[in-house]
Amino acid sequence: MLRAFRFALVAITLLGIAWFLAGLQGHVTVEIGTYAATASTPVAILLLVLLIVVVVLVLGLLRGALSLPRRISVRRGRARRDAADSAALRALSALAAGDTEAAAGHARTARRHAPEAPLTLYVSAETARQAGDAAGAEALFSNLAKHGDAGFLGWRGLLTARPLPQDDPDRLARSAEQARQAAASYPNSAWLREQRVRIALGQGRFSEAARLATDPAARAALAIMASREVAGEPLAIDWARDAVRLAPGLPEAHLALFEARAKAGQAWRAKRALKRGWRIAPHPDLADAWLAALTSPLERATAAAKLAELNPGHPESEALLARTARAANLVGEAERHERHGGGKGVWVCATCDTEHEAWQPTCRKCGAIGSLGWLRRTNPESTPRLLPAPQPAA
Repeated sequence: MLRAFRFALVAITLLGIAWFLAGLQGHVTVEIGTYAATASTPVAILLLVLLIVVVVLVLGLLRGALSLPRRISVRRGRARRDAADSAALRALSALAAGDTEAAAGHARTARRHAPEAPLTLYVSAETARQAGDAAGAEALFSNLAKHGDAGFLGWRGLLTARPLPQDDPDRLARSAEQARQAAASYPNSAWLREQRVRIALGQGRFSEAARLATDPAARAALAIMASREVAGEPLAIDWARDAVRLAPGLPEAHLALFEARAKAGQAWRAKRALKRGWRIAPHPDLADAWLAALTSPLERATAAAKLAELNPGHPESEALLARTARAANLVGEAERHERHGGGKGVWVCATCDTEHEAWQPTCRKCGAIGSLGWLRRTNPESTPRLLPAPQPAA
């Protein structure tokens, strides 16, 4: 109904215009040199309209002819990009299926159609990386990093094309710069944050690594190292206190706080840090720090007894009392405590169960940060078990 109404309205309007033109009086004369043409006013107006229509059509045809090569080129380019995208998607599917050879073939097809397209560069670089061609992958990822929208993929690829080096300062510095560029492309990436932690750790910049770390255990381990790295006692104390706050059950955190306060000349507070550490997480290293200033075996046994009173009955307290009593030739006392504090202690990675003789911020096997925990074998034939740390005294 509405369409019919519109048609009728247009028809009436056109008839009205035609009626108006037909009613116009007079003639129009056009003279060109010796030639002259005369026509009634309605006919002249109609001829003028027809002339305008013809001119517009001619101009449209001319413009279409002039733009034809460009439109053909655009259409061909679109077709090539579509073919490249299709080949790239097939390459991604092959990579997901583990068929690197098929992925390489599809990637070559994609490069033939659109060598600089971001998707083509990505699948080609990823194919090269999985095929073991690290140099080729890096070259392709470098080109991809130049694309604004896909730049992060390129920087991430450069960081993963080769294993992150821990003993090559030049490569670590290059990786740090790549990570900085990646952060500019995608600043909120959790994966990139972890990479930056690893890079800073490899460069020995523990303070930066601790600031970037988000996992409490990892940050505590890095804070311990930062407290021993930074210049200035106040900052070292702050890092050690942060480690104790994040991982109160980690003996090394309390030891770091003791060391920082002792270096700052805060003897009483340093001693208090050892006492609190023994209440929460007793460990031989804390006992060694407590007894370091004493040389007489009997004095050491007496001091050990005072420390053990802070956490009576704990296997570490019993082991400390047995060890110092044995050194002081208190055989009966030593044998009594050895029944409750025997066995061997060891640091064990919670991720891969690798044993370590001494604490370190990362596992030497799997590289996990802050994963080492103190375990003691109460039975030499048993599997190491974690000694439960008592709650701190109120």
